[in-house]
Amino acid sequence: MSDDSGPGQPLRGPTPLNPWRGLLRQAKLVWRLIRDRRVPIWLKIIPFLSLAYLAIPTDIVPDVLVGLGQLDDVAVIALGCRLFLELSPSAVVQEHLDDMIAEAAGWKVVEGEAEPVDDV
Repeated sequence: MSDDSGPGQPLRGPTPLNPWRGLLRQAKLVWRLIRDRRVPIWLKIIPFLSLAYLAIPTDIVPDVLVGLGQLDDVAVIALGCRLFLELSPSAVVQEHLDDMIAEAAGWKVVEGEAEPVDDV
């Protein structure tokens, strides 16, 4: 099987063998967008508010219930990050996705003009 992902291709989701890979990629994308000046500051508050939910003593599901209590915390953080990604400028998100794919494949994205090449 060859890996044909490249710039403009979405990041592959989690595989059955590694379900956390997709969450790690999403977290990396969120971190890159938080540091990007083209993303409005009011949007950057969303992931931090979802993290602040961890500090609130009242939860939707009490943390006393081992497993279920932590599941609501993870769900709130994941939903906050997803909302942040959906509301962020799509061109900026796509640029960061392309850069992440290029980094994973060992490519370097270079801005410039294409020149035709004769294979004769």
